[in-house]
Amino acid sequence: MKYSEKGRTRKVNKLVFKIIFRVLFFKGYAPFLSSKLKQKKLDKLHAKIAKEVVATILHLEGLFLKVGQMISTFSSILPKPYVKTFERTQNHSSARPFDQIKTSIEKELKASIDTVFLEIDEVPLGTASIGQVHKGILLTGETVAIKVQHHNIGEIAELDLKLIDKVLNIVQFFIKIKGFKGVFEEIVKMVHEELDYEHEAIQMHTIALNLKEDTRVRIPTVYQKYSTKRILVMEFLEGNKITDKSFINAHNLDADNIAKNVLDIFSKTIFLDGIYHADPHPGNVLLNKQGQIVLLDFGAIGVLGDQMKEGLFILMQAAALKDENLMISGLKKMGFISNAPGINSICKSIIRLLGDYLQEEIKIKKFNLNEIEINDIDISKILDLIKKIDLKEIEDVVKIPKDWVLLNRTFTLLLGVASEIAPEIDTYKIVKPNLLKMFVEKENLGIIVKTSLQQQLIRLMTLPRKIELFLEDAENGTLEIKIKSRSKEVKLFYELLQQVVFIMGAGFSYYLYKSLNDSSFFYIAIGCLLFFFKSFVYGIVLKRKLK
Repeated sequence: MKYSEKGRTRKVNKLVFKIIFRVLFFKGYAPFLSSKLKQKKLDKLHAKIAKEVVATILHLEGLFLKVGQMISTFSSILPKPYVKTFERTQNHSSARPFDQIKTSIEKELKASIDTVFLEIDEVPLGTASIGQVHKGILLTGETVAIKVQHHNIGEIAELDLKLIDKVLNIVQFFIKIKGFKGVFEEIVKMVHEELDYEHEAIQMHTIALNLKEDTRVRIPTVYQKYSTKRILVMEFLEGNKITDKSFINAHNLDADNIAKNVLDIFSKTIFLDGIYHADPHPGNVLLNKQGQIVLLDFGAIGVLGDQMKEGLFILMQAAALKDENLMISGLKKMGFISNAPGINSICKSIIRLLGDYLQEEIKIKKFNLNEIEINDIDISKILDLIKKIDLKEIEDVVKIPKDWVLLNRTFTLLLGVASEIAPEIDTYKIVKPNLLKMFVEKENLGIIVKTSLQQQLIRLMTLPRKIELFLEDAENGTLEIKIKSRSKEVKLFYELLQQVVFIMGAGFSYYLYKSLNDSSFFYIAIGCLLFFFKSFVYGIVLKRKLK
C-alpha cells in the first residue's frame, strides 16, 4: 500500500497511460475487422482494462477501494465486464495496526484510552476502506462498538478523489458512459458524508426516531459523549449477516418473513419517511436470534426529495392518459431529461418508437414480465429499433439524476439480499403498498394538489385555442361532426371542469389545514382528492371511447 502522494499519482498515471495505449491500438485496427470480430475484441479489451483497474484499486486501497465498491453496484450503466470484475472490491480491506487505532482514539478524545474504556479488542470486528470497528467495554460497563477512521484517511481521500476524477475523465473520453460524471459527483458527496461521523450519528438518530415504533428493527444508540467527527462509539448489537441461512435455520426463523420485513422496512423509510439507509449490503444488515433486523453503518444516506416524488406522480398520470408531453414533464422533473433546445421532439420520437415496439411485439396481458418468452421476441425488430434511434440523440437527452443513483444502488443491494434469503418472494407486491401510501401522506398531499392543479389548468388554458380551431374549421367548411360522440364530448368537458373544481377544493382545504392546523380540513382535502381521482378515471374512459 502506497500512501505517499507521489507514489499514488505515479501508480494512477501508469494505469491511465496503459489504458490509453490499449484503446488507441484497438481503434487503429478495429476498422479492418468484421462487426462480429470487432465486438469480440472490444469485450476482451473491456475485460482486460477492468482487471487492471481493479488490481490497482486493490493495491492502493483508500478511497479507490470505496469508489470501486460503489461502482460495482451500478450494473445499469456499466458494461458487464466492469461490473463482474469490480465485485472483487466488495470484500477487500486491510486492517490497520492497533497502535494506530489507539493513537487516533486518544487524539480525538484528548484522553488516555484507559480513562474511557475498560477494555478494547485489538482484533477488529470489521474493516472497511474508511475505517474499522472494534468491540470494547466502557468504564461504566456498557459493551460498545467503536468505529475509528484510518490514520490520515481525510488527506488520502482528497488526493484519491482528484486522481479518480482524472482517470474517469480520460476513460470517458474513450468509453462513453452517459451520466457517469453525475454518478461520480454523488460518490464524492457520499464520501465526504461518510468521513463525518457526527453527520452519521445525526442520520442514525433521525432514522431510529422514524422507526421507533417498529419492533422488527434495531438501530444502535450512539454515545455522544465519546463520539467525534472521526470516532463513533455506539451500542453493541449482536447479529449475523442477514443472508446467513444456517443461522436462520438454527434459530427456526422464517426466511420469507425476514425478506418481507426487510423490503417493507426499507420501502417505508424510502417512500414514506424520505430518508433511508443507502448501503444495505449483508455486512450492514444483520439478523439477531429473535428475528429482528439490525441496521449498521449509516455513512451512506439517501433522500427522496419533493422533485422526485412530484415526477413520479406526473408519470403515473402520463401512463394513465398515454400523454407524451406529460411523460416528458415527469421525467424532466425527476432529472432524467435535460432542458436543452429541441429535447421534447427527440424525447417524443424515442417514446413513440419504444411504445410502438412494446405494443406490437410484446403482449403483456397480465402485466407479468415473467410470462414473456424470449422466443416470442423478434430480435430483428429490436435491431431495426436500435437503427431508428439515434444514439447521439439519446446521449444528449438522457441523464442520471443524483437522487436516482443512491436509490438505484439501494434497491439493487436490497433486492439482492431479499432474493438470496427467499428467491420466490414477490418483491413488487411488498414494496407497492408503501409506494401508494406515499401519495396520501399529509406531507405529500400538497405536492399532489399542486401537480394536479397545474396539469388541469394547462388543459383549461388550451381550450380557447381548441375552440378557435373548431370555429375556423366550421367557417372553412372542413368541420367533421360525429353526432354519436357529442354527448360523450359534453360529458368529457363536464368531467374536466369537475376535476378542476375538486382539485382547487383540495388545494384550498389543504391550505386551511396548514394555516389553522385543523385536521377536519385535511380530511376534506382527502375527500376532494378522491372525487378528483374518480372523475379523472372516468374522464380517461370517455377519452378512449372517443378515439
